[in-house]
Amino acid sequence: MSMGVDSLAQAESLQELIDSLAERLQRSVALDDPTLNLIAASRHFGDEDTVRVQSVLGRGVDPELQRTVLSLGIGEFDGPRRVSPPAEMGAKARICAPVRCAGVLFGFLWLIDDGLVDDRQLLDTAAVADQVGMILHRRDLFLQRRQTRCGSLVRELLSADEPTRAGALGEALEEELVPKDAAVVTAAVLRAATPQEDSPDFHSAIAKLAERTTSMGTDPTYLCLPRRHELVVIVAGSRGRGRDSPLAAIRRIAGALSERTGVRTTTGVGRQQETLTAAHQSYQDALVAIRAAQFLPSMGDVVTWESLGVYVLLAKLDPQELVLGPHQTPIVRLISSRNSSVLLSTAETFLDLAGDVQRSAAVLHVHRATLYQRLARIEEVTGLDFSDGGDRLTLHLGLKVARLSGALADAQA
Repeated sequence: MSMGVDSLAQAESLQELIDSLAERLQRSVALDDPTLNLIAASRHFGDEDTVRVQSVLGRGVDPELQRTVLSLGIGEFDGPRRVSPPAEMGAKARICAPVRCAGVLFGFLWLIDDGLVDDRQLLDTAAVADQVGMILHRRDLFLQRRQTRCGSLVRELLSADEPTRAGALGEALEEELVPKDAAVVTAAVLRAATPQEDSPDFHSAIAKLAERTTSMGTDPTYLCLPRRHELVVIVAGSRGRGRDSPLAAIRRIAGALSERTGVRTTTGVGRQQETLTAAHQSYQDALVAIRAAQFLPSMGDVVTWESLGVYVLLAKLDPQELVLGPHQTPIVRLISSRNSSVLLSTAETFLDLAGDVQRSAAVLHVHRATLYQRLARIEEVTGLDFSDGGDRLTLHLGLKVARLSGALADAQA
């Protein structure tokens, strides 16, 4: 049996348990994860409230309500108990049954409490919570095993050795981890925008997201390699079949990482390839793109290799080659000048906007007369002339090199 079929069977048995309990109790049942995000829900029996409806429709639960409910100590419950969120938050009273297995909390079963749930029904709910806990425990073990295998395959697919990549493809096909006719392959690298070297929560979130991502589908397939500071994702699917483009899927994964960690992330996306054995080429593109993303915030948090343009050449340079030296004297002077932060921002904005004075003044929120004064000061400090195309290129290129080296960020800090 393939890993995908096993996972599907677990999901179906979980839904069957929820639906069966709801039918016996003749009331709606919902299953949330430990952070109160919906995992599964039965049909409604007329007992639903606004919170339940919004959750089932995928609109989530108000964060303030989540915090309030979690503060009631529901994670410490030893069985089904009644809880009453503040009425003004729009939630009816509920019965909460913790879902555990092997001492690990996997979530909560919820019933709307109308005061008519008897002891027999509470025992039934508790028994189902135990069954659900075993299923979720098995699912977690399954996801961990699958992720370990997928992570190993990603390492081999990113190898510089062609026989190693070919062997990995053969194994992935034999184990039904990727579509047989995968012809759309894209690699991405996700990192925190600021270093998270000593953040166990961030590292744990990367590992958990990798597990969840590998179970997202079979066409396209998502292969993940969680590392200490980053998550590598390979999206592989049949041409023209997936729900949306690999880029859209990668954007969702990046958004999920930021949401889980509360940390802004940057993502580099490589060029699309037509075979899984070429994933390493897309990965190299992604490394270039994420480097640019981290030093060129104007490009956004998700940067594709194709969007880099001339920055591809700069981002490929060895970091040592980007250290500001004598050949970049104008930039060094500008960085060392008084009010350097203002002058650097003015110069970069003006050149990014192709020397458009009106637009530059608007973006910088200054009068055009002020902008002209700043430009004159920049010319004075650097010894360059904005009316000279070569000087403009020298300054613009120097600013981008300084940006990629981190020197510009330090000067504007």
